[in-house]
Formats: sequence, structure tokens, C-alpha cells
Amino acid sequence: MQFAGSHILSVSQFERADVEQLFTVADTMRPYAHRERMTRVLDGAILGSMFFEPSTRTRISFGSAFNLLGGEVRETTGFEHSAIAKGESLYDTARVLSGYSDIIVMRHPEDGSVSEFAAASRVPVINGGDGANEHPSQALLDLYTIRSELVGRERGSGWAAYCDGG
Repeated sequence: MQFAGSHILSVSQFERADVEQLFTVADTMRPYAHRERMTRVLDGAILGSMFFEPSTRTRISFGSAFNLLGGEVRETTGFEHSAIAKGESLYDTARVLSGYSDIIVMRHPEDGSVSEFAAASRVPVINGGDGANEHPSQALLDLYTIRSELVGRERGSGWAAYCDGG
């Protein structure tokens, strides 16, 4: 998978090699997450954080991670604080807000809404949960945690056995 410039909308878009590549990068990012090292790799970049349904952990974790890498976060929370409350479509909102952001993470209560938004966006969109449909970032985090725990116990064999159904 070509990650740069790609939307992350569903876990089904990832092959095993893609997941392993993501986890390798995540492993190298641990010192930054734990504030053992500093970087400004995202200096000047803007994350559009659009959460149209309640979220604390997902919204704050995306924003914190972006800030730790040197980027800025612009947030919209709830419908009442957006043009959608005045009847603007997801398509129009995507066209406008993607002009102000380098990447957007979105949570919305309706199934498929994040994919609809992404289709109109000029920048990559990450699905932070869309109704009862999917929350791929949470699924990837859960897999990463399982892998980390298994590899920590068995040094290398656990993750492969898990992926192969062992």
C-alpha cells in the first residue's frame, strides 16, 4: 500500500505486510510518544480534527500525537459548532476544510459518512469511527498492543503465530 497521501478508512484496505510496516514505524516512534526524544517533523502541518460525536480518548490521542511531532491541531466537536448545523453537506464541508488542513481525522455517528467525506477531501482522511461501521485506528492499535504483548513474552514468534492463526 502507498501510505503517503492515502485515506485510512477501513482495516480491509491493509494487507499483512502493510500492518507489519505500520508496526515497525510505530516501534521507532515509541521514544517520541514517551517524550524520551523530540522531533518537529510535522512543523507547519495542520491536523483537522472533526469529531461529530462524543470522543475523548481518540480525539485527544490523535491531537496529542500530532502535537508531539510538531504539528498544530484545529478542532471541531459536535454538529452545533459546524456549518453542518446550518445544512451544509458533508461534501461541501470536506471541500472547504480540506483546504485548511494537511490531514483530517473524523468521527461521525452515521455509517459510511467518513468515506463520503473522504471522497470530496483534497487531503488524506483518517476514519476515527463512523457509527457502527468501523474504527480502523482503534483496530490497528488493538492489534499493535496484542503484538507488543506477545513479542514481549516470546521475542518474535508470538506475532507471526498470531497472524497465522496459531
